[in-house]
Amino acid sequence: MKACMTRRTAGAIALALIIALPGIAGAQQEALLQDDYAITGGTVVTVSGRTIPNGTVLIQDGIITAVGTDVSIPTGVERIDASGMYVYPGLIDAGTGLGLQEAGGMAGPVDNFELGPYNPHIEAYIGVDQNSEILGCQRVGGFTTVVTGLNGRGEPIPGYDSLINLWGWTPQAMAVEKRIGLRVNWAGNRAEELKAYFLEARAYAARAEMAERGEISDFAWDIRMDGLMPVVRGELPVIFEANGDDDIKEAVEFAEELDLRYMIRGGRDSWKITDFLVEHDVKLLFSGIHASPGRDEPYDIHYATPALLNEAGVDFAIYSGGVANVFSLTYEAGMAVAFGLPMEKALRCLTLDAARILGVDDRLGSIDEGKIANLLITTGNPVEYTSQVHTMFIRGEKVPWDDKFNRLLRRFRGRAGEILP
Repeated sequence: MKACMTRRTAGAIALALIIALPGIAGAQQEALLQDDYAITGGTVVTVSGRTIPNGTVLIQDGIITAVGTDVSIPTGVERIDASGMYVYPGLIDAGTGLGLQEAGGMAGPVDNFELGPYNPHIEAYIGVDQNSEILGCQRVGGFTTVVTGLNGRGEPIPGYDSLINLWGWTPQAMAVEKRIGLRVNWAGNRAEELKAYFLEARAYAARAEMAERGEISDFAWDIRMDGLMPVVRGELPVIFEANGDDDIKEAVEFAEELDLRYMIRGGRDSWKITDFLVEHDVKLLFSGIHASPGRDEPYDIHYATPALLNEAGVDFAIYSGGVANVFSLTYEAGMAVAFGLPMEKALRCLTLDAARILGVDDRLGSIDEGKIANLLITTGNPVEYTSQVHTMFIRGEKVPWDDKFNRLLRRFRGRAGEILP
C-alpha cells in the first residue's frame, strides 16, 4: 500500500516527538510545529497599491505579516521560490451555490433550498459539504473564497448567504462570514407583502430591546423574526437579486424607503440605468457576461456591460452565479476586457472591489500586512486565459492539487500509446 502522509498526520508525529524528547529546546519544538512560509523572488501584485518586482510575502499563522523587497525572514520558515512567476491575492466569486450541491452527474447531497417563503434564520454555510468534489475543481481557476447561498426556488427570502474559503476541514473552519448578507429574491408583485414582513421585524426588534431592559415580561421569541433583526437594525446588508431595470429600481427604492443597507446582485439590465445607479450610489454585483442578449439588444451588450458600468462610474464587481462554472469566471472577466473593461478593473472585480462591496476588504482582496493569507502563485495575470495557477494558499495553508481535474490529467497524461488511432 502506498504511504500517504497528510499535514495533519505530520503535525501529530511532530507532537509525538516533542513529547518523547523532552530535551528538545523550546525554539526547536516551535520549529517542528511551525507552518509558515516566505514566498520569494516573484512579482508581487498587491492590487491595493504598487506591484513589487522580486518581492517577498511572509505568511505566519495564516496571516500576511510582511510584504516588500527587504523582508526579514525568521529562521525555520519554509521558503518558496516564485522567481519568474507572479503572486496575486486569491480570487473572490461574490455569488455561487458552491458546496450546497455536487457537480452534475455525480452523487452528492442537494441542500440549496428550504421549504417556505421566509427563512431569514437560515445560514448557508452550515449546509456546505467540505468534501465535495466540485470545490477543488473551482479552485483550479484561482478562486480561494466565494459567497454561497440557497436559491430558494424563487421564494422571497431563502436565508443568509455565507462567505466561505474553498478549503477547510469543516464548514465552520471554511466560513469567513457566516452571514455576509440576507438574500432577497426581488419580485415587484410581492413588494407589499415583503414590506409588511420587514416592518413586523422592526417592531419585533423594538420589543426585544424592551424585553432586554426589563420593560416587558411577555416577549415571545420567534426564530424567523430573530433572524431578521440584524438587517432591520442596519448591522447586515440585504442582497437583492434583481435583473430587469424596473426590478432593480424597485429594489433600490424599497431598501431606501426602509433605510436598509443593501446591494444589488444580478443586474442584467444595469447598462440601461447607469445614471440611476450612480445617483443612488448602488453597490452592484453583475453576472451574465455570457448571457444571450434580448431580441432587440446588441449582440455584444452583456460582454460590454462591465465596460459601460465602469465608464459611468458605477460601483460594481462581477460574479459567476453558478456552481460548476466558478473556475471559468476569469474567462468571463477576460471577455469583458476584450470589450472595453480595463484589465486592472477586471482584476479588482475578482479581488479588492468584490471584497470591499461585501464588506471584508479589511481581511481579503489584496496583499497587505494583516490580511488573511489567501494567495496565488501564477504564471501571469489570472484574468488572462493562458495563465496557470502554480501554488495556492488558503488561510496560509498550501492547498494540494488533488481535485478531480488534476487527478484525471495525471491519469490520462500517463496513458501508454496514442489516444487516437
